[in-house]
Amino acid sequence: MTNQLSLQQRIQMAFPGLAAAYSVDGLLHYRVEKSRIPELTQFLHEKARGRLALLFAVDCRPLAEKYEIQYLFAFASDHPWVLLTIELAGQDRLFTSITPSVHAAQWYEREIRDLYGLIPQGHPDLRRLVRHEHWPKGTHPLQKAFPWNKTIGRQQADYRFRHIEGEGVFEVPVGPIHAGIIEPGHFRFSVAGEPIMQLEVRHFWKHRGIEKLFEQQTLSTAIALAERVSGDTTIGHSLAYCQAAETLLHIDVPRRARYLRSLFLELERLHNHLGDVGAICNDTAYALAHAHCSRMKELLLQLNDRLTGSRFLRGAMAIGGVTKDVSAIELSEIVALLDGIEKDFAELESIIFANASLTDRLETTGVLTERTGWDHGVVGVVGRASGIDQDVRRDRPFAAYDEVPVNISLYRYGDVRARLRVRMDEIHESIRLIREIRANIPQGPVAPAAAHRPQPGQWALSAVEGWRGEILYFVMTGEQGSIHRCKVRDPSFVNWPAIQWAVVGNILPDFPLINKSFNLSYAGNDL
Repeated sequence: MTNQLSLQQRIQMAFPGLAAAYSVDGLLHYRVEKSRIPELTQFLHEKARGRLALLFAVDCRPLAEKYEIQYLFAFASDHPWVLLTIELAGQDRLFTSITPSVHAAQWYEREIRDLYGLIPQGHPDLRRLVRHEHWPKGTHPLQKAFPWNKTIGRQQADYRFRHIEGEGVFEVPVGPIHAGIIEPGHFRFSVAGEPIMQLEVRHFWKHRGIEKLFEQQTLSTAIALAERVSGDTTIGHSLAYCQAAETLLHIDVPRRARYLRSLFLELERLHNHLGDVGAICNDTAYALAHAHCSRMKELLLQLNDRLTGSRFLRGAMAIGGVTKDVSAIELSEIVALLDGIEKDFAELESIIFANASLTDRLETTGVLTERTGWDHGVVGVVGRASGIDQDVRRDRPFAAYDEVPVNISLYRYGDVRARLRVRMDEIHESIRLIREIRANIPQGPVAPAAAHRPQPGQWALSAVEGWRGEILYFVMTGEQGSIHRCKVRDPSFVNWPAIQWAVVGNILPDFPLINKSFNLSYAGNDL
């Protein structure tokens, strides 16, 4: 409690008279005048070293005639989250942009403008982000008055890309349609020769209205939708949603179920990291490593299928627990399989690190500095490869991570090799964690006994460290157990803007390698 008070006292000393409207273990909530938000957020970011983890709006109708904008800041593990709330009452649509001082707010504020029609005054870039130019003017789909199943007409307009003028400067557009099965994303490079002078990312071609669809669900029926936010992160997203719903329903998850949740989450991390290690090597034409990683990944996907009936672990999560218990025999089989995979992977690691030409391609390529990463609020593998020491499993333990502690892999070079090394270390750590889970898992039920119905307007925040990084869910209840608002933030949403800085100064042929080392989700970003 001392550390919580120390942060609270710092805020009160800097802003006399500002008191927390709500305080629970792990979170401080302040309702503030909207005119104070720029100085308060700048203080939290620069003086208190807080990371802007989430920024979103809520249309409070029909409960109240207003909009709310929520600013969530994350701090070191010995400090609570800080949530700031401002209100735009009646017909008020204006709020002050914090992007000039907190760069991580840039996409969030553009998203709010597109989806709600609220205007961040002073924002340096008010081009459309989510609503591409074919959307009619004045169409803001997350307003409560906008029907979820409305069909809208199309209009014709052009997106204004940034241009660098000068002799010998060329633009190279890539996408949004790509070869193979990659999802749609547009990358526009400004180059002088081969070195990249500027990259502009243009996404949201895959926007599916996920957050609007959540509003058509009840707390108990939305798990299947959460599983499909990003297909390679079934457990990460469904677990984050379930934790928020469990808080609202006052459900205590049985201890054995918490262990199984950690087991499934680490299995998801394992097969994705193995795939990424192989894919990074493949982008340097090192097919041998790619082939072996693909073989090991396939063994894990088959294991997932045997355990849950799904190669991607769909259907494993339930509000209050899990749908599938894992027997002692199955746990032994899992560990035996992982013992063999770890032996093979360790041998492959030694071959990879002995390859001088591979090292030459990876080192100093796609460097994301710690300062740039911090300014943009990057998370997960990308952040830890750039020296940003954060992992929700350790910092704010969930599932069984309070009983099975995690060792964090941290590098400071911020290049492709560092991102490869983080993944390799986390493969070994996930295998170690699964052995610990098998050794310590308790007996007992895997589903809860009862639940309570929350009142309309109650909300809960949930964080999970998925294999890409921190996943956040903010869930607010409506009437009769419905969902009034579900804000989803995949780690890709905060990491995509940072890749635009990591590629500057590199040659154009290295972009696929840099992009693969970030390996961000289009679907998870676009929602």
